[in-house]
Amino acid sequence: MTTFKHRFLTQLEEYKIALDEDTIDYLGGMLTELSLHPDMDEVRSSTEAFLEDADVNSATIDSFYQKLTDQSTASTAPQNNQVKQPVVSEPTAPPPPPPPSSSVPVPKVQPSTSPATSDQEADDFKNKKVSSKATRLARKERRQKQKAADETADSSSPPPPTIVATSQQSRFHLETLETLSKEIDLKTVNITVNQLELLVDAHLRLKENVRYGLVGANGTGKSVLMRCLADDILTGLPQNLQILHVAQLETNEKDLTVLDEVLSSDRDTMLALEEYELVTGVKGVPPKDTELNAILHQIMVNRSKEHLRQVNAIATKRSGARGWDARKELIVVEADHAALVKKNPSTYITATMAGDMVSDIMAKAMLTDYQVLKAKAAKILRGLGFSDQQIHAKVSTFSGGWRMRIALGKALFREPNILLLDEPTNHLDLPAILWLQEYLIEQTDDMTVVIVSHNREFLNKVTEETIILKDKKLVYHNGDFQDYERNTEEQRVRKQALLDKQESRKKKIMSSIQQDLKRAKATGDDKRLGQVVSRTKKLDRLGMEKTEDGKRFKQSYRAGYHFDQRVQVVVEQKTKTHDIYIPDPQPLRTHGPFLALDNVSFRYSSTGPMIVQNITLNLEATSRIALLGVNGSGKVRRSEREELSCPLTFSLSQSTLLDLITGKLQPVVGHVQRNPLLRVGYFTQNVVDSLDMDKTPVELLKEKYPALSSEQACRAQLGSVGIGAIGTRPIKYLSGGQRSRVVLAMILYDEPHVLILDEITNHLDMGTIDLLVESLAAFAGCLVLVSHDFWFLKQLMEPQPGDDDDDDYDEAAALERQVKNEIYSLRAGVFKRWEKGLDAYVNSTLKAVKKQMAL
Repeated sequence: MTTFKHRFLTQLEEYKIALDEDTIDYLGGMLTELSLHPDMDEVRSSTEAFLEDADVNSATIDSFYQKLTDQSTASTAPQNNQVKQPVVSEPTAPPPPPPPSSSVPVPKVQPSTSPATSDQEADDFKNKKVSSKATRLARKERRQKQKAADETADSSSPPPPTIVATSQQSRFHLETLETLSKEIDLKTVNITVNQLELLVDAHLRLKENVRYGLVGANGTGKSVLMRCLADDILTGLPQNLQILHVAQLETNEKDLTVLDEVLSSDRDTMLALEEYELVTGVKGVPPKDTELNAILHQIMVNRSKEHLRQVNAIATKRSGARGWDARKELIVVEADHAALVKKNPSTYITATMAGDMVSDIMAKAMLTDYQVLKAKAAKILRGLGFSDQQIHAKVSTFSGGWRMRIALGKALFREPNILLLDEPTNHLDLPAILWLQEYLIEQTDDMTVVIVSHNREFLNKVTEETIILKDKKLVYHNGDFQDYERNTEEQRVRKQALLDKQESRKKKIMSSIQQDLKRAKATGDDKRLGQVVSRTKKLDRLGMEKTEDGKRFKQSYRAGYHFDQRVQVVVEQKTKTHDIYIPDPQPLRTHGPFLALDNVSFRYSSTGPMIVQNITLNLEATSRIALLGVNGSGKVRRSEREELSCPLTFSLSQSTLLDLITGKLQPVVGHVQRNPLLRVGYFTQNVVDSLDMDKTPVELLKEKYPALSSEQACRAQLGSVGIGAIGTRPIKYLSGGQRSRVVLAMILYDEPHVLILDEITNHLDMGTIDLLVESLAAFAGCLVLVSHDFWFLKQLMEPQPGDDDDDDYDEAAALERQVKNEIYSLRAGVFKRWEKGLDAYVNSTLKAVKKQMAL
C-alpha cells in the first residue's frame, strides 16, 4: 500500500510534474485507499484530472501511467520459488453519482468480459484523450465529496457550509444586468448558511462613492454577507461592478518580493506587460516567421487560460440553476481552450492576425506606465509600515500579521468599484491605522467602501453612513457609529419616557373602566356602559402618536391587517453578550511595589545594540500602565534571538520589555526585583495563534492545569468568560473572538496579580469590549495595556464619568484604592513618561503620518 503511493509520488518528481502541497496531500490519501483494490483504470480516472490541470500534455500522461502500470505489474508478479496463491477479489462499490445540482451525465466504462480483447481495450484507453468535461466534472465533484467525507471521518468535523443567497427578481431583472450606475439596490435579500437564517427579507443598499461602516455582534453574518458580495453568490448583483474582498487576496508562497506581490494583484496589467515583453523580445523577425507565430500562439493560449480560470471560478461558486448554466459555459470554454492548444502556430496564425495582435499588444503596453505603478505600490506599502528594505524582501519571510498588511496593500492598489474591508485595523500599529484612515478619506472618492470593524475611533473618523445588521435585518443610519449610538440612546430614552407615560395612562383608563363597570352593575345605569365602550376604544388607540420621521400618525400609513389601531412603543434594547468575570487576586503581604525594574537594559547578543535601555518602572497593586509604541520599528534577524537566519519583522522593543516583566528574559544591565509569590498573566495574539487547532478548549485546560480533571470544572472556567457552551468544539472551528476568550480563561485561572494585555481587543465585538472594559475597571490587580484601540485605552486610562454615573460614584472607595494611571511611550528602545494624554499622542502621530503622505 505504502509502496504504491511512494511509486506514484516518486514518478511525479521524475516527470517533473509540479503540483501544489494540498493536491499532493489529497492524492496521498486517495492513493492509500485505492491501493486496497489496485485497479489502474480507476487510479487513472481518479488522478488524471490533476495532471491535466497542471498543463501536462497527453503523451506525457500516457507515458506516466504506462510506467506506473508496468511497475505495479512487476511488483505483484510471483517469484520463481513461490507458489502463486489464488486471489479472490471482493466486489468494489461503484463510484457515487454526481450531485443533483450538476445533473451532468457520466459515461460509464463497461468492464471487459473477454480476455482476448483486454489488451486492445487497454490500448484504446491509453490513446484516448479524456476531454469530455462531463466526465471531468463528475470526477471532480466525486473527489470533492470523497475529500469532505475523509475529513469528516478523520476529525469528526462538519461538512463545508452551504451558503444560499437570493434576492427579489422579476422578468425585467436579468442576472447579467449591467448598468452605468455603480450602486447596489437589492430587496428581499435572504442569506442562509446550512439552513441557518442570517438575513430574512432584508434590503441591501450601497450608494455610489460612500464609505459605510457595517456593525453588528459576532456571529450575525457580516463576513458571510461580504463573501456573498465578493464571490457573486447573491443573485441580482450588477455584473459590471468589480467587488473586492481583502480575504480573497491571500499572499502566495512563491519567492516574490512584497512589491511584486502587490503588483501581481492587477492581473490584466501584468499580463499586458508580459505580452509586450514577449513580442518585443523578437527583434528583426518578420510577422510570418515561425518564432513570432509561436509567441503569438502562446499569448492566445495564455489569454484563453486566464478566461478559463475565471469561468471555472464562477462555476465552482454557483449552485442550482445558475451553477448549471455556469458549468455548461465551462464545458464550451474548456473545449475551445483545448482546441486552441492543438492548433499549429505556423498555419493557424496568419499575417493579418499577427499584425492585429501585435498592434493590440503595443497599444495596451503604451497605456501602462510600469514605473508609475511601482511608485504607487511602494507608496501604499510605506504607508502600511513597510520600510524600503522590507518592500524588496521575500513574502515568505513575513509573519501572518504582516501578510495581512500585504493583502490590504493589494486591495488598495487595485482600486475596485466596491472595496470590502473586514477588520482592517487588526495587526496594524497606530501610524499604519492613521495612514489607512487618511488614505480611505482622501484617496477613495471614486469607490464604495464597506468596513467591518470594532475600532470605534477608526469607524467614527472614516465612515459616512452606518449599516446595522441586527435581528436578520439591515438598518441604515446616515452618520458615523458615534452618531448612531448617540441617536439610538436618545431614541431609547425618548421611547422609554413615552412608554412609561403610556403605561401610566393605561393604568388610569383600566381603573376607570373597572369603576364604571361596578357602578353600572350596581345602579343599572346604561350611560356608564357607554363610557366603558368609549374608554375601551381610547385604550386601543394607545401607541405611537407620531411616526419616526415626526409626522402625525394616520391609520392610512399602515398597510395590511393589524390587531391594534396604533403602532406600539418598542424600546430598543442593547445587544446582550456573555459576561466576562475577572477574579481579584489574593493580596500580597508586602510594602511598596511587588515588581520593580531599576535602570534595566537588554540586548540579544553580546555585540548587538541595546533593544531597551535605562528602563525604570514600578508595578504596584491597582496600577494602570499603558505602553504606546510602533510595531515593526526595525528589521532584525531571528539569529540574534532564536538562532535562525531568516529575517522577521516584529515590535522588538515592546515585546522585549514585556518579556522582562514576565521573567522570560533577564536584563544585561540593571536588575528586576519581584515578589516570589507574584503571578503574572500575559495575553498576546501570538498565544492565540499558537493554540492547537485540533484540540478543544476543555482539552487545553486539562493539559495546562491538571487540577481541572473533570469536564464540568473546565466548562465552569470557560463559562466565566462566556464560552462554556463551546468547550468541546475544536479550536479550528471557533471564531477569533472565541479563541481570545479561551486564552483569557486559561490566564485567569491562576488569578494573576498582574494582567498584561497585548492587543486583546482584536476580533472582539463592541459589546464584548464594553463588558471587558467594565470588568477591567473593577479589577483589583495591576494592568499593563498594549493596544492601538484608543477608545479602549481611554475608557481605562482616562475615564470620564457620565452624568448618569454621579450617583453611583464612590469617591471614598476610589481614594482608598489609589489607582495610578501611567502612560509611557516606547520608541527605538527609549522609554519615556507621556504626560500630555492619549489625544495628544494620536495628534502627534497623525502629523507625522500626514507629513509622510505628502512626500
